[in-house]
This record gives sequence, C-alpha cells and structure tokens, in this order.
Amino acid sequence: MISPAARLWVAGNTRIAALALGLALTGCGGGTAPPPPAASYEDPGFVEAGGYRLRYALTQSTDLPAAIAGSYGIEQRRNLALLAVTLERLDTPAGRRVSAESLAAESVALTGERRALVLARHDDPGGPTWLAPVELRHRMPVTIEIRAQATAAGPVLRARLTREFRLE
Repeated sequence: MISPAARLWVAGNTRIAALALGLALTGCGGGTAPPPPAASYEDPGFVEAGGYRLRYALTQSTDLPAAIAGSYGIEQRRNLALLAVTLERLDTPAGRRVSAESLAAESVALTGERRALVLARHDDPGGPTWLAPVELRHRMPVTIEIRAQATAAGPVLRARLTREFRLE
C-alpha cells in the first residue's frame, strides 16, 4: 500500500511534469511558414588593400575554352583546375595589371596539410598573370590561400577561397 505522503509526492511531480511538457509544446512553433532560406555566399574573386587589388579564380580545366587552355599549355581533364592570379593598382584603368614583389599560393587539405602551388608567370598584353595547376578530387573541397605583395614596402594582400568540384 502507498502511503499518503508518497501519493502527494507523485501527484505534485505529475503536475510539474505536465506543466513542463505544456511549456515545451508551446515553444515548438505554431507558425506554419518555413524559415527563409539562408543567403548563399559567393566569393567576390578579389581582395583589396592599400591601393592594390588581388584577383583570383579557380576554374576546372574542362571549363576552359580549348584555345585558351592550349595557349597556356594547360591539359584539359576532369580532375585538374587552374588557379589564375593577377594584381592591379586601384588608381589605374581596370585590367591594367602590375608585377608582384612576392606572390605565393598554397593548397590546404582538410587535415591542415599545406602544399605550395607552383605559380608560373605569363606576361600577357594587359600585364602579368600567374597560373598554377590544382589537382581535384571528387566532392572534396579545395582550399587555396594566396599571399601577394606588389612592393617590399606595400601592403600584403591575402585571399582564401574554398571550392568543391563534382567530377561525375
């Protein structure tokens, strides 16, 4: 047989549990409208500092026109991307590129392992462009970090981009 004190204890806790459940259920929405979708992030493809703009793009080599890929000696295959980097002054006409005192790029694996990319300078009519091949793996994000400095006394421009390619 259950004592009267035990019955009071159970009854009191049952009321508290029912109250807690009721409060929890009222906090579970009620609105039928779904939440708004998250804004998508689009990499601007450039960074600016101290009067300079560093432009960069990572493009799958099969997306390049054959004539352009061929002019730079780029092999077109699914698991290869091309990193293109340029540097320009903000006070000159758009598309007028300048040289860099230093320019480096690294790929960063998910494990944190860093690998320097081999940047080749190409002197085009509008100024220098640096290109580097980047190996791709299916649905594995590729993170690239770029560091550039136009002059020894100039600002350091840093960019970090992450892309994922589907090689299907």
